[in-house]
Parts: sequence; C-alpha cells; structure tokens
Amino acid sequence: MKHAVVIGGGMGGLATALALSRAGHRVTVLERDVLPSSDDPDAAFAAERRGAPQVHQTHGFLARLQVTLRDRFPDVFVDLMNAGCWTMSTTANLGEPQPGDEDLKVIIVRRTTLEWVLRRAVLAQSGVEVRSGTGVSALLADHGDGVPVVTGVRLEDGTTVDADLVVAANGRRSAMPAWLAEVGVDVPEKVRESGLMYLTRWYQLPDERPIELDPKLGGDLGFVKFLAVPGDRGTLSVTLAVRSDDPELRAALSAEDRFDLACRHLPGPDRFFTNGPLPPIGGVRPMGGLLNRVRTFVDSSGQPTVLGFHVVGDAHTCTNPLYGRGCALAVLQAVFLADALAQHPDDPAARATAYEAACKRDVEPWYEVSVQMDKLGADPTGFAESAEGKSMAHVFVAAQTDPVIGRAMVKFWNLMATPADLASDPELLGRMAAVMADPDAYPIPPREGPSRDELLAKLATEEDAA
Repeated sequence: MKHAVVIGGGMGGLATALALSRAGHRVTVLERDVLPSSDDPDAAFAAERRGAPQVHQTHGFLARLQVTLRDRFPDVFVDLMNAGCWTMSTTANLGEPQPGDEDLKVIIVRRTTLEWVLRRAVLAQSGVEVRSGTGVSALLADHGDGVPVVTGVRLEDGTTVDADLVVAANGRRSAMPAWLAEVGVDVPEKVRESGLMYLTRWYQLPDERPIELDPKLGGDLGFVKFLAVPGDRGTLSVTLAVRSDDPELRAALSAEDRFDLACRHLPGPDRFFTNGPLPPIGGVRPMGGLLNRVRTFVDSSGQPTVLGFHVVGDAHTCTNPLYGRGCALAVLQAVFLADALAQHPDDPAARATAYEAACKRDVEPWYEVSVQMDKLGADPTGFAESAEGKSMAHVFVAAQTDPVIGRAMVKFWNLMATPADLASDPELLGRMAAVMADPDAYPIPPREGPSRDELLAKLATEEDAA
C-alpha cells in the first residue's frame, strides 16, 4: 500500500483519490478552498468556490466519461442517476443500431452535481482523508544524483506531509511548474490561446423530467458561439462565447436582461424561450483566460524528468472548454494513473513512463485537435475559408445523413475515437473520399441567426427587451 497526496479537490483530484483508494492505497486530498458541506445537489450548486469558477459554466459530459464511470465506478454512476442525472443517446439519427451504440451516450448533469456525487463517494471510502482549506506551497524532493524524486509537500502553514507519490490535480492555474522548477525540473509546454471568453447563465426549466433534445444546442455565427445544455433537476445553462477583443459585445451580453434577450434570438437557445422567459438561477457568470495547453514530463528519449510525482487534468493537458473534453480527460487520467501504479507499484520510473505513454496516446492528441478546431471553427458554417476547412465542412454535412461518417464523428466528438483511430478505418476513409470528390452533393448550409450588428441593435432596443 502506498500513501498518495492528491493536490486539488475538483474533478481530477476526486477521481484520482477514488481510483487510488479503491486500489488499496491511502490517500490524502489537499484542497485550498474550504469545501462547504452540502446536503443535496441544489445546495452544492449554490456554494461558491473561489478557486474553481469554472464549475458554474456550461459543461458537456461526453460519452468517454459515461463509459469510464460506468465501467470503473459503477456505484458512482448509479448514484448520479439517483441524484437526478440522466443519459442521452447520440446515435438516434444514425440509422439502424450498431454494436457499441450503448457507449455513445452523454451524461446530462451539472458539474456541481457530478462533483457532489464524487465527493460523497470519496468521503465514504476507507483510507481517504480530505483536508479542505489547506494550500500547498512547495514540493519536498530527494535530489540525489539523478532524476529528482518527490517525497511529499510543504503546506502554506509551513508543515509538511510525506508521501510515496504526489499528484497535482489543481487545474489550469496550478503553481505546479514553479514547484517543479524549485526542485530542478523544467516543464516544457505548448500553449495556444482560444481568443474567447465565456458568459454563462443558468435557468430553471418548467419541467424537471428528462427532455428529448439534442445533447447540445448551439452554433457559431462567427462573432459569437453559443451553447444551451440541459442539466439535472430541470436546469438549463446557456453559454455565449465572444472574442476577447470584442468589448462592445461582451459589455452588452454581460447585462442580465440583454443576455436573456440574446438567448431569444439565437437559433438553438431560442427554443427554450418560445413560451416566455425562464426563471434565472443567478446572474451572468463571465470566464476568461481560456486556452489550449499541453505539458511534457518526459525528456526527448521518453524518460521521466521527475519521479514520485504525476499530473492529472488541466494542469497536465487542457483544451478549449467549448468542446467539453476536460472532465472526461481528467477522469481518464485518474484511471490511467491507478493502472500504472498497479502495474509498477515499486518502480516509479516505469510507472511514470507507463502513465505518460497512456496520456500521449489518449489525452494529448486532443490538444492538437482543439487547436485545429479553434483555427477552423467547430461548426460547419464557421469554417475558415481554407481548402482543408471547406473539405471538412462538407464531411460534417455528410455526417448528418451517412451513418458511417455520422457514427465516426459522434465517436470523435465524444473522445471515443482519436484522429489516429479514424485514419485507420478504411470504410470511413472511403466514404469521406467520396464526399470530397463530390462536395456539391453536400452543400454547406447558410448560417442561421442575426449578424453582429443586428444582434447589437436588438440588444439596444428597450421595447424588445421589455
């Protein structure tokens, strides 16, 4: 049995604590924020966390997360359903059911409810201690003659906690690179800004029962991306993403009445407001500093640059949250780490190598995908005017009627197939080649919705707002 210190009590930290403790290890979770005790999902949603503003943003919980929870933490999956969550198929319009379609379901849930259920499971697990309101200031390490070996952490109050391994799961703002620099470890990284900032507001739907909808209702008008996602217990979140360099539109949409008005004029969110206003749950929540980033913890020969230390979640690899990949990848990394520790319990170098190899195969490719999607545009009508962009736009249009392409795209969007997986599918490649050979058969639909000037004009009209 090992003692693991997990820094961070969010999705990645909780999943790591659960995976390691259920493998028989002792776990201490250190969370800087004071975590309030919540009796139900609604109380968990009402609680504010200074260090995790993203929990109140719109989240899409992809099929890869559903499969990981179902297969690795089945009791947690059941508890989620009992808490009011539900799953939605993404293959309803893809022809006859195929083997594996049962995996292609997304989870409809608020991020706060998911963390609430996970936290309850962690707190009920023997061998786990959760210390909230406890910040970490530095790593303890044995430098020796070779690769530094992390042996614990120093807390902000000056005390120390020894550990057999330390896991940083404290998000995209993690001080982890500075901690590692202090013990002589450089952390190379690639970063690409998304150029976006988000504005999100939550609403209460009139009926708490599951609704028959596409799991995501949104689009891209070039000047604004928008997304409406139902949550558990009859909730709905709407996120409007605008360019960071468009202060006029940001200011207009930051006003609560103008945000609500915009929802009534954007195709997708508008269908929720056809019968009148929805009761809001709180105000408009902004979130900026959105980026794609991947960090490297092995050298050019694939050997680990630090031992006894691992990184999970956004502190390791983060992608533009517009694509909803973060939580699924964090839980996947937690499972990868538990598996690497089971395979190499007494060989920290082999463990680190195995873990980073798994991340390189199944996590890091999504950084490159997100960078390219930011460049091209995630919606067929939002693609850049490049040959590559236009070709892919026609393929996405074909996916709406071709079950082979459609199912492949569903797997891709839901992290169930990497680009390398798709590139090795001859039937898919043949179908895509046929589309590219006759693109006119799959015309790109025109954008639906107002122009930027039209939307601003509507937002400026007092009579319309009333």
